[in-house]
Amino acid sequence: MHPIQHQLHSDHHHMQLLLSCLSQEIDCFDFDSQRSPDMEIVVSALDYFHVYPDKWHHPAEDVIFKRLLDKKLDEKVILKKLLREHEKISLETVKINQLFQTAADDCIVSVTDLVNNAREFISLQRAHLNTENEFIYPLLSEIFDADEWKAIETEIKAEVKIHDDPLFNKISKKEYKHLYNYIIDSEKQK
Repeated sequence: MHPIQHQLHSDHHHMQLLLSCLSQEIDCFDFDSQRSPDMEIVVSALDYFHVYPDKWHHPAEDVIFKRLLDKKLDEKVILKKLLREHEKISLETVKINQLFQTAADDCIVSVTDLVNNAREFISLQRAHLNTENEFIYPLLSEIFDADEWKAIETEIKAEVKIHDDPLFNKISKKEYKHLYNYIIDSEKQK
């Protein structure tokens, strides 16, 4: 498996973990919750989605998906849908970030708006990841040979600002330390 392909698979696993943690915190907004949501976790998680998946993961996938569109595949409709979703997810990430940052800054925001928007965001992300995992990611090893992966890597380096995952590869980054520990603790409890 090419390193970029491996990173994309790891990213999906990490994003699913993060979505579970985010969902757990959003559930704390419910009336009958035993505790209050940890706004630091929520804001950090949403920031992460803007900083890493929107800036590296999805642009890297865009390069790959566009190359897949040049192949004779039955999945072209799905690929085009996923490419459009990358744009939608990016816009929704900005929107949800702004909403929760407003709440974190002690401005009045409807709890219903927070919860509904967060659950829609989580649902959109999960559906997107599931579609990629089910229909597209299995094709990557079948379709691309080593030379094509090398060309993909070159194109990604030219078009996408490549950086490490700030949450899962650089644990020491201050703004994500609490979030990282939260995820680790959540996984230990399972």
